[in-house]
Amino acid sequence: MLDPASVDLDELCAALDDHSPGVSWWIETATGQVRSHLADVGGPSADDLAAGGWRRIRPTESYESYRDMSEFVAAVHHRRAADLLDRAITGRGAFRRFKDTLFEFPELRDQWFRFRNARGRRRGLNWLAAEGLISRADADRAATRFPDPTQEDEDVPAAVAVDLGILYGDRLEQVLLFGSWVRSEEPGEFDLELIVVLADLLSPWEELHRMDDVLWRHTESSGLTITAIPVSRAQLAAPATPLLIRAAAEAVLVA
Repeated sequence: MLDPASVDLDELCAALDDHSPGVSWWIETATGQVRSHLADVGGPSADDLAAGGWRRIRPTESYESYRDMSEFVAAVHHRRAADLLDRAITGRGAFRRFKDTLFEFPELRDQWFRFRNARGRRRGLNWLAAEGLISRADADRAATRFPDPTQEDEDVPAAVAVDLGILYGDRLEQVLLFGSWVRSEEPGEFDLELIVVLADLLSPWEELHRMDDVLWRHTESSGLTITAIPVSRAQLAAPATPLLIRAAAEAVLVA
């Protein structure tokens, strides 16, 4: 059997992911060397490789790559990104739409690459064990070096809503999200805009002062500028200012 360290997992992952017509990938069972083979380009034939101790590496089924995308999206905390990515992977053309959507979120794109690489390495080790080239124990031991990376993006609107609930208790009726996050646009003057619906609202200015520490703490930790509009349920139902009219029209419930 091979020593797992003798196999270039990056090359093996590339082989398992490659569905190019006319290209096949092979591994030498004695050394763990991985190589590609182009049909009709000269050199040894597939039969020659098989006779010389090389084994064909069959590419993985597309459903495995789709499962990786689906499980990655399910773990995304960023509410707008998760919604867009979930739509992207529905129906034909999912792989292309998923990649295009990730370009809107550079931090998530980097996390996806780390996630995909970890999954690919574990898949490669599992393939080696299934082919009898390394032991299952060695595969499982090596796989522990490649866990799924932790998603680092916090669901900031939900986190703010939780802290506002602690601050206001039963007085907090709803927290609604509006603005660029809801419209799927780049952040504008304010990165994160919230409507905070409160019972017994007397002075919006006093409530802004009361929630200032919560908003500032999340602004510092997230790097986003977070603003809020405190309103009563009656004011939300019959908005009287252009800002509140727009906010009420596009608001999405957070909590």
